[in-house]
Formats: sequence, C-alpha cells, structure tokens
Amino acid sequence: MSDDPFIPYAVIETANWPPTSLMTIWAIGAAKLKRIDFDLSQPEDTFIKQALVGLQSKLDRWGGKELPSFGRPISIVINLEPNKGIRIDLDGSISDHLDWTMTIGSASERTGRGKIELGLKDSTSSC
Repeated sequence: MSDDPFIPYAVIETANWPPTSLMTIWAIGAAKLKRIDFDLSQPEDTFIKQALVGLQSKLDRWGGKELPSFGRPISIVINLEPNKGIRIDLDGSISDHLDWTMTIGSASERTGRGKIELGLKDSTSSC
C-alpha cells in the first residue's frame, strides 16, 4: 500500500473495451485519453463540471465524438477517495454511487523474433 495521499480524478468510460487498437493506446497512452485531472484548488462540488469540461476538451482534441480506439464516451467515473466514487451520465447527473475505484489500466509490450506483443489490463479495480 502506498503512503502517497489519494488525489481525486475522473476516468471516462467508453463504448469499446477492449480498445480497438492497442498500438494507438501504446503510442498515445491510455491516461492521456481517459483520465481527467481536477483543479484541486476548487471545491469538490465542482468535480462534476470539471469532469464534463475535461471530457469535452479531450473530444475536441481528438476530433469530436470519440476517443481514439476507445470509441464514444458513455459515462464518467469520479474517484473521490480510495474505494469511493460516483458515476455520472454525460449530462452531469449522478447515476451511481460506487464503493470501488476505477483506474486506467496499463499496456505492456514484449518483443521477440521481430514481433511486438501488446497486452492491456482491465481498468476496473475493486477492493
């Protein structure tokens, strides 16, 4: 267990799991596509608005309605504390209270005989 303090953040849930291209995830980084960091100088009651603004910023950056390889957003999970969060719909309404933390997951690569094998771990973490 880490001694680092938990820092709230959001994760965009998307239509495609697993992603359609592991090479895209490897090249861009899943966190750059799916993680939204908050301005922690603002109060917690701004996290929903910050998450929605962060989502729109990512969509604008990547061309509009989808995130590369992950597809269209379907909801956002806001991790408030370890093992505590909320799921919000894309209109900002709270759809679920969670007793787990959603993480981004990780990608790895192995090389051998001129091939690159990419793997991706699931992005849900429950304790």
